[in-house]
Amino acid sequence: MNRNLFIKILLFFVMQTMFSCDENFRSSVPNTEVRFTCSLSQAPYSSIMALGQFLTVTKKGSAFVVKAPGQPDFTDGRAGVFLGYGGLIIGCPAGIDLGGNSQYVAYDRACPNEAAEWEIARLELNAVQEATCPTCKTIYDLNTGFPKKGISKERLKDYHVYLSGTDLMVRN
Repeated sequence: MNRNLFIKILLFFVMQTMFSCDENFRSSVPNTEVRFTCSLSQAPYSSIMALGQFLTVTKKGSAFVVKAPGQPDFTDGRAGVFLGYGGLIIGCPAGIDLGGNSQYVAYDRACPNEAAEWEIARLELNAVQEATCPTCKTIYDLNTGFPKKGISKERLKDYHVYLSGTDLMVRN
């Protein structure tokens, strides 16, 4: 392997480790309760078992709507579900951890650049592991949560994700 390529890959993983678990990070997205559980053995949630796949979960009245690219909307009426400030983006990043395992991530769907506004700017999924803010047009990389292009300099607010068998749980 080319030495420069090896060093770049090593630095990428070191940076991911240093910044992905920053407990001192303060998001401009307000703290609100997150309590969501889904079964990865059932559609549409099973779609995020593949690397690089994401979906959104957004409150709609007394229910919530799940949207995955290329699939019809799914409405779920379960009670006791809390979806953060702007809803959730849940998925499986394209990368793997140092142990060779995939890890699930969950972000608040609210754009951190627009969080202080009266209206919540909800990010829209792109087909290429990105989410775009319809207001400020910032594009976020869903594999890292960091902005790729646009005016925002703040990463997405992330939540804790736990896996128990095929149940995926998101909490704050």
